[in-house]
Amino acid sequence: MYIVAIDGSVCDGNAACVEGCPVTILSTEVVEGKKKCTVSGATADCLGCMVCVEVCPTGAIKVTEI
Repeated sequence: MYIVAIDGSVCDGNAACVEGCPVTILSTEVVEGKKKCTVSGATADCLGCMVCVEVCPTGAIKVTEI
C-alpha cells in the first residue's frame, strides 16, 4: 500500500501527474484562485509506479510505501 502526498505550496497545477496516473487517483482543483493537483481517489488504489513523481516538474509529489 502507498501514500501519495502533494505539497500544495510547490505544486504549479501542471497536471502531468493527473494525465500520467494509470489508476486515476489524481485530479486538479482551484485553491485560492490557483490550479493545484490533488489526491482525489482512494490511495489504496495506488500501484506505486511513481509515474506521478517522475513527471511532476516541480517535485511536489511524494509516494511512500507503508
